[in-house]
Amino acid sequence: MKHGHGNGMDVMMSRKNGLLILCAAAVLLPWMITVGSGQSGGAGSAPVFSESEVSYTTEDGWTIEGTLSIPASVRAGEKVPAVLLVHSPAHDRDIYRGQHQVGVNTFAKQSLRSSLGNVITLRIDIRGRGRSRFGRDYSSLPPDERSSVYLDVVGGIKFLANHTQVDGGRLGVVAEGASAEAAVNGAIGDQRVRAMVLLSGRMNSSAKEVIGERPDMPLLCLASKEDKTGLLDMAEAYSRSKHPLSDLMLFRDIGSGNSMFIMWANKNPEAKTLEAVVGEWLSARLKDAPGPVEVSFRTEDGWTLYGNLRPAQGTAGADAPGVILIHSYLTDRSVFEDLERMLSAAGMAVLNFDFRGRGRSQGKGSYFDLPQPERDNAYLDVKAATEFLARQQGVSRDRIAIVASSIGVKYGLKASVGDARIRSFVMLGGMPDSPDVEKAGFPILFVASQGLPPITQAFREFYRIHKDRGSHLLEYEGGSVGYQLFDLDRSIEPLIVRWLKPQLTIP
Repeated sequence: MKHGHGNGMDVMMSRKNGLLILCAAAVLLPWMITVGSGQSGGAGSAPVFSESEVSYTTEDGWTIEGTLSIPASVRAGEKVPAVLLVHSPAHDRDIYRGQHQVGVNTFAKQSLRSSLGNVITLRIDIRGRGRSRFGRDYSSLPPDERSSVYLDVVGGIKFLANHTQVDGGRLGVVAEGASAEAAVNGAIGDQRVRAMVLLSGRMNSSAKEVIGERPDMPLLCLASKEDKTGLLDMAEAYSRSKHPLSDLMLFRDIGSGNSMFIMWANKNPEAKTLEAVVGEWLSARLKDAPGPVEVSFRTEDGWTLYGNLRPAQGTAGADAPGVILIHSYLTDRSVFEDLERMLSAAGMAVLNFDFRGRGRSQGKGSYFDLPQPERDNAYLDVKAATEFLARQQGVSRDRIAIVASSIGVKYGLKASVGDARIRSFVMLGGMPDSPDVEKAGFPILFVASQGLPPITQAFREFYRIHKDRGSHLLEYEGGSVGYQLFDLDRSIEPLIVRWLKPQLTIP
């Protein structure tokens, strides 16, 4: 038996065939739910917004119109989290305005936007609805166009992430009804999306399955008893989520979708608003997601290097293991942005830095203008990065791993051999020096592309001599190498996270 989490919403459930199935006989009486008493902090004093009409173009050419709401509390130059609000095909963006009637002459003083606090919101009209019709109503769209609403979500996420006042690594999505499927498909693969709320969502089996691919993203699902389709879909979506802060809120007789806010307020005028409950949950999740801090440190030969230091999530005060990310000579730290977030969400502190001559670390010149001996000394950058990360408060100095791509593999391994603090290494292509591989006492994950035979053959030989140390070999078809594989197979980055966790003794 499993009970719902918190908010006074305990519901009896049983698990059957891997899904949460509601036990009707056990739950009919307990389903009189009280969210909480008293007024929410924002009720009666909703913040003032600066609102503007905006638009963006999707990958398949639709122009999507929307309203961007920036709370007056957001200071000039400040970057805050943001949430994309997606309505169902039955509505348009106005469903998220609030201002609904909650009595004979009384109207709601709070909306989902205001309950989120210091968070920017973008409420859009999906294709074929509201101002995004352009002569083509949603009801007349062919099935393939309707199924492409997920691209409206993708575009909305990109719009928010690029806004000057938005912290692009702390985004959320709220969706209702049939648009829940589009929201999941459009957002689940984007690591900038840190939490999601589904209001009696409708989802096919493939959308439910991909929820499990984001163990770092909490999911809040809401449904009401009489909406049996939404209830079952939300129960299964919740069961697929692996995040400990995911929740399933089940109600009785308050309708479906965004209308649940209206029905709850009318049935429970003195209770805490449902908007407040959802808004507090979502804003807390976005606050939980720690952003990176720009740091710098010096090497023993005088280079000043810059990078992102991202703290571990969910470590509850305990020292977390650390991971150092080393890019190739044609790139900089930006290629590891998604992996950086994934590792942090999995409980690892991450140092993602630009080595000498790349990115911001060009104080003594560009990489390709440096003499070869100066380039070869880039292993000193990795040594300095290890020392810097090991000194950070909250980082376990003797549990550090390295993920490196291309030439970064050579630099990283040379710096790591003989360092007892290094517990594991991930090689994304590259060609390390053979003596360094032979001397490495830690497990190595070798990732090779068969389209590059010299590296593939070398990695096979390295694995042969190293497999008794807990190492593993992965080979991919094609000629993509290193970080390029991330674009071809989105399972590689989660695989790296799963590989590192046991190496760093994370349960």
